[in-house]
Amino acid sequence: MGAGRSASGRRGRPYRSGTGPAALPRLPAQQQRVGWLLRVNRLYGPSERWLRSADFAQAFQGGSWPKRTSIYQISRWETAVVRVSYPTICRYEELLDLPSHRLVALIDTIYRYAASTGDASPMLTRGPERPADPHRLSELVDMASSSTALLTGVEWDELTRRLAAAPQVVISPQRAWTDIAERLLSETIVADGIAWMQRYEALSRLLAHPVGQQAAVAACASLAADRTNQVFVETVSVLDASRHPDANRHVLHQLVHPTNDRAQFGALLASVRKLRFGHFTDAEMPLLMAIINELASDSTRRDDVQPLAVELLRRLPDTASTASRNRLRRLATDPTLRHVLRAGRLTEREASRQLVDRIINTVVALMPGDAPPFHDDVLPTLVDELLFSPVFDVRMYAAITVSGTPYRQRLAAALSAELAGSAVLASPVAPAMIEALRLLGGGEQRAVIERLVTASGVPASITVAAAQAIGHVGGRSDDQFWGRAIAYHAGLWRRTRQSTNAAALNGLTYGLGMTRNLTMLQRLRADDQMPEPVRAAAAWWLNLPETVYASANH
Repeated sequence: MGAGRSASGRRGRPYRSGTGPAALPRLPAQQQRVGWLLRVNRLYGPSERWLRSADFAQAFQGGSWPKRTSIYQISRWETAVVRVSYPTICRYEELLDLPSHRLVALIDTIYRYAASTGDASPMLTRGPERPADPHRLSELVDMASSSTALLTGVEWDELTRRLAAAPQVVISPQRAWTDIAERLLSETIVADGIAWMQRYEALSRLLAHPVGQQAAVAACASLAADRTNQVFVETVSVLDASRHPDANRHVLHQLVHPTNDRAQFGALLASVRKLRFGHFTDAEMPLLMAIINELASDSTRRDDVQPLAVELLRRLPDTASTASRNRLRRLATDPTLRHVLRAGRLTEREASRQLVDRIINTVVALMPGDAPPFHDDVLPTLVDELLFSPVFDVRMYAAITVSGTPYRQRLAAALSAELAGSAVLASPVAPAMIEALRLLGGGEQRAVIERLVTASGVPASITVAAAQAIGHVGGRSDDQFWGRAIAYHAGLWRRTRQSTNAAALNGLTYGLGMTRNLTMLQRLRADDQMPEPVRAAAAWWLNLPETVYASANH
């Protein structure tokens, strides 16, 4: 393991799901994934220096970590026997030359989704705040409620952490809570990558704060009800972080009387965790069950709604859903829905296992070195989740976890290679692969997504998924691409009025907004031959305050 690494790729036995040494005692999944993040970043990072845990332990004292450390302590952290602390993670970032707070933001995100809601404090405990500056909270509040001051992701983390430490804090004027919540939400929906994770975590804390939660819930509800808004799924789904009755009420309202189909999908996503953590009252459950039954049986909804509704139906209490599940089994002719209803998966397990094994073998072969330093049982689980879970959030958080490791580029390459095959493009897993590339892909994968945006003969779900992904994939598209793609779908829409082309144009407009391409947005807004929703979307992006964009990128 201490030998030099070969640049030609890693060679070893083919990976098979379920092979390898006997499993360790079962640990909480999120704790296991945090230890795994530390381990793979050390073993597969750019420096060979840390392949030996003894060398890493010897160098660990210093920086954020004042104490001597043994190889046994390193092992306990990386195998998740011991839960890691904030200083531990900061020291890993320092030794591995990772950007400050990169692992911290990832681990905050992993813990937050897995944890029960209702706690405004970070799940990754920072320790007591230093009392040296008693005015720091007031300073941060003033910055956050200002329309001109810029806040970094680290400052949002600090502000919401300090607020959590003061659950009964009084902020004056009272309007400041609303200003903070609205600005934080605005920055969250236009941020990307680590900046998004930091703000989404901060918003989740605010939604759980005893005093601030009502302003945060109201900000989400107000934006979700605004038909000119362009980011609905995230705005509604984040309400799963709040136990407040108003959060339940707004989620149910968007299920029954949605602003649009994206807001309804966001409400379905919120219901996953709300059901899991018992947010809905006995009085609310009948309405929830009725709308889930309706959506699970309605094949006219957008492609991702019905599988998610079926999964929610599967998760409902047995006493409430047995009859509905039996009825759906009789009516369901779509194999995807049958797999979801039976096992909570988009495809049959054996077929999906073969695809996961093939992808993992490709990834392992692309890793530098001669043989895997350890048998990795976590990566296949994450790949399985990001491809086959019927819950978008589960797929997204699995991809986010992998994105924080050296596996990222290799997995992106393996997924884009799979998308080159016509059989994969015609399968239900292809949109999930494209979704994953939003978080994993770099410049090379952007070229693949660009091609799929205007590819002929592919399923509509591929076209729409690619158009929705282009604003997040790494790299940057030039105006020639944007012009060609917009002209292609606008021309088809004018001739056929197909919803696929309208959805693709909306996705492309979103991509222009996320990449802050003001020139192309201005052209869309001024083009009276475009669908009116596209022109309205372009105007919405152009009207966002510059301070929001500037802050959201830091």
